[in-house]
Amino acid sequence: MPQIFELIQEDHDLIRGLFNELESNPETRDVRCITLLRELPGHMYAEEATLYARLRNLEPEAIEQLLAEHTDIRETLARFERIPLRDDAWRPGLAGLRERIEAHFRAEEEEVFAWARHRLSRDSLFELSETFQREKGVAARSVAV
Repeated sequence: MPQIFELIQEDHDLIRGLFNELESNPETRDVRCITLLRELPGHMYAEEATLYARLRNLEPEAIEQLLAEHTDIRETLARFERIPLRDDAWRPGLAGLRERIEAHFRAEEEEVFAWARHRLSRDSLFELSETFQREKGVAARSVAV
């Protein structure tokens, strides 16, 4: 089983791929939007329930910042969801959402992963992987798109 960082990185890559497809292929936007609206909240929920929860006492300020970013992303996603696909504001809305998400992903990939690797045991990382997958499944079942 992969460590939690690999699972999170796979999600980041999937979400980046969805953005690439949304930007470049108008024919698949309906389906890709539905997928993004399911995957992104599930990913954030699973991170919060696993890695962030485990690191909260070790790095409280950093985790609070990441949680604040998740709140900002959820608010931006909610605004984006209300923009019709054919509206002139859709592409700028997509770009703004992607910008926030990419900044958050970079912070996680460059900072959080590094200090978490030094603070958590290998066993903890694998345990978090199992919990991450389970929580992501719970979130996917609860999302109504």
